Amino acid sequence: MARQQRENDDLDQVAWAQAHLQFEKLQTHLPETAVSNVAREVVRRLAFRLPRYGEGTDGPSQGDIVRFCSTLTATNDESAERFIRNLRRAGSSAHTIYLSYIAAAARHLGAQWEEDEISFAEVTMASGRLFRIIRGLRYVLDRDGPQGEDTRRILLAVLPGDSHTLASEMAADLFRRDGWEVDLAVGEDHDSIVARADTTRFAAVVIVANAIRDLETLTRLVIGLRIVAPVAPFVLAGKILDAPDVAEMCGADAEITSLDTAAARLRAITGMPPRDDAAASST
Repeated sequence: MARQQRENDDLDQVAWAQAHLQFEKLQTHLPETAVSNVAREVVRRLAFRLPRYGEGTDGPSQGDIVRFCSTLTATNDESAERFIRNLRRAGSSAHTIYLSYIAAAARHLGAQWEEDEISFAEVTMASGRLFRIIRGLRYVLDRDGPQGEDTRRILLAVLPGDSHTLASEMAADLFRRDGWEVDLAVGEDHDSIVARADTTRFAAVVIVANAIRDLETLTRLVIGLRIVAPVAPFVLAGKILDAPDVAEMCGADAEITSLDTAAARLRAITGMPPRDDAAASST
């Protein structure tokens, strides 16, 4: 329903603002190396996520990309958004603006970073602004993602490196009993989990994490998943929730705090009725 409501709405201001606040918090609470790794995830994922839109006669010139990148590192926080809006008003297609420019800019910034042509502060600022654009345009990007959503299929992923899997397996069983089809990712690495969401449209993604020391790993995973699955709700579970503001810092939409109420909570988050109600309504 959200996609239908947003069919003609190019910018989600709420998601844009949330992404902005998330990056501000990360820079305050994470060490510089962790922030750098999060920024690299944005650049890497965007640079190779949409390469097909970075070429051809409809794409931007190198000069266009350089100008766009200059807005991403400008002191004026509104320059990048204004650049994108001006292109749209001039008649450029959404694909050309939102996909070709973003992918090409990420590749350009990545190359500059590798050659030490831009500072850590500049690339962090640019990464945050690119991520804001992606989040603000999530309904536009979602129309090019995998189709044929199964409204009862979810991804339940244990954070890479986390060996506490029993509760996750119990949760998967509870969700299945409640009528969900569960793709359980246990013992998988970062790229494998992101690849699952890149090829399958899930009704929700649940990530289980238990140690606050894994906040960087968790944040990188959520950001990678956000780029490939822009509208799926991301739900955080596990003992990591004992730490304050974790869900907000990593960018999760909601929390599951109890195994006993996990199934009901997931239904509330997704707006899905209980299994019996769904079956009854289809007869």
